[in-house]
Amino acid sequence: MCVTRIDQVVPRDSAIIGDPYENRGTIHGDHISMVKFSTRDDPGYKKVLYSIEMLLEQLGEDPSKQSV
Repeated sequence: MCVTRIDQVVPRDSAIIGDPYENRGTIHGDHISMVKFSTRDDPGYKKVLYSIEMLLEQLGEDPSKQSV
């Protein structure tokens, strides 16, 4: 089995916006693979979903009423 190591795609300063509520999690992969998820159990999908739910919560929305 061949394992490919992918280093950080962009420099840290370009990857953050500096907001105190910013979620600075990492999704491993290149620009293509980090936005495609095979299932809802994919760790990257869960991280993105959690971040969206937190944003909605901060805006006063109920994430459980949002369609996925």
